[in-house]
Amino acid sequence: MITPILFLTVSAFSTPLLENSAYIKKSSACTLRIKEERYQDKSVLALTSNHQGKYDIKIYHFNDLSAPSRGKLIQEPIFNKTQTDINYLVDHNLFKQINNEQVIYSTTIANDNVSPKLFIDTFRSYGNRSLIQIEGLEHPLSFVADNKQAQDFYKCADKFTTKASILTKKTESISPFSSP
Repeated sequence: MITPILFLTVSAFSTPLLENSAYIKKSSACTLRIKEERYQDKSVLALTSNHQGKYDIKIYHFNDLSAPSRGKLIQEPIFNKTQTDINYLVDHNLFKQINNEQVIYSTTIANDNVSPKLFIDTFRSYGNRSLIQIEGLEHPLSFVADNKQAQDFYKCADKFTTKASILTKKTESISPFSSP
């Protein structure tokens, strides 16, 4: 009797997290998609790394934040409030108009070659979770990724980054403009 109750309890608490995130790998990119904890079908965080070693961070949502426009996003830890909050510049854009009443918007961390990687590293250091406050939204968004899926994403992203840096070094060493 205790075993079925224990199994049911463990299943009830672990299943939502497994359904909360998805790891997608393609030959040229890998993505970790994470649904917001409270508004699962209304906000999704997408962390992407491509074969060139570049990162992209987008949050898809239904909130018109005066798109197109520029704003601010704050990334905070969910539990350990002694860690530092990090501020990012973001771009708000129309992503897709589904019909006359439903529109999907995207908030993208400005790609300055530092911020997207910093966001991913910080998300990782916060235990694959972050509280996100976007200027213009009333409530913060809470994103928690499944640990296995997050680790698979980090391995893929690290692999792409390593390959990209090796290609850059090879290109630099065979450049006709470099001295022998």
